[in-house]
Amino acid sequence: MEDQRLKAFCLVVEMKSFTKAAEARFMTQSAISHLIKNLEDELGVKLLNRKGKTIELTPVGRVFYKQAKFILGQYKAMEDELYSVLNKVKGSVLIGASPTISTYLLPQVFYDFSRQYPEVHMHLSVSNTGEIINELSEGRIDIGIVEGQVNDSRIVSEKIAEDEIVMIASENNPLTEKTGITSRDLMSQTFILPESGSGTREIVDNYLASLGINAQKLRIFMTTGNPELIIQMVQSGSGIAFVSKWSAFKSIKEDMVKLLPVSSQRLRRQFCIAFLDQQTLPMTAKTFIDFVKKYKFFIPF
Repeated sequence: MEDQRLKAFCLVVEMKSFTKAAEARFMTQSAISHLIKNLEDELGVKLLNRKGKTIELTPVGRVFYKQAKFILGQYKAMEDELYSVLNKVKGSVLIGASPTISTYLLPQVFYDFSRQYPEVHMHLSVSNTGEIINELSEGRIDIGIVEGQVNDSRIVSEKIAEDEIVMIASENNPLTEKTGITSRDLMSQTFILPESGSGTREIVDNYLASLGINAQKLRIFMTTGNPELIIQMVQSGSGIAFVSKWSAFKSIKEDMVKLLPVSSQRLRRQFCIAFLDQQTLPMTAKTFIDFVKKYKFFIPF
């Protein structure tokens, strides 16, 4: 229960882009532009100045944005109180998750949750951990599900599952014959690396640094945030890669790629659910958080 024009307007302001706002709302750019124009026409004022790709609030727009955020907050509070009286969990929940988590952990979670709470609508945005924390701190999402702990005192984060970063290669890569991998071995290889800002990339860079290797000096064929593409590139023989065991499980089981011995110390990490303050969240988000914290995740290997 909310004014879609207010929602669209606030999203454009916060994302500083009609294109990004449209993608987040699963709309076309022309559709979201129409909502904003309709709002400006009704009010008879200009709310946004468009200078090329740059968007700025007009003085009136700044006042309007502040009040729009308050009104949207009131809509959420009203829904919560109504559905609380009715003992019903209904509405939407805005979630941000990393590519690995959204692809390999969340589909079954969403399915099980929807069976128990069929009147909750899920909005999922996929980005790296750094971007998710920004969206969370700016109030654009209710919940973030990220790789590793969150180092931000404003944000609560709790572990929901364990992960391990593993190194993989194609079956004909000579490193698959070795029982141990040296720094020299790694320097001789071509890499497909996760994008900067991701939890996986942080672990990879720290691991390489512990071996005395500067990641910038590696032979890097590709950098991408898509875990499935990374595995496909490794399978094709384009290079070796560090990936989550969740994303590599099927390919390793089917002998499409091979595990390489990273080190005697396994590269473990946590997947965490993050939020600003559970007390101020809508009932849908609180319910989803409690559901995920109790969820029994499948352990790949």
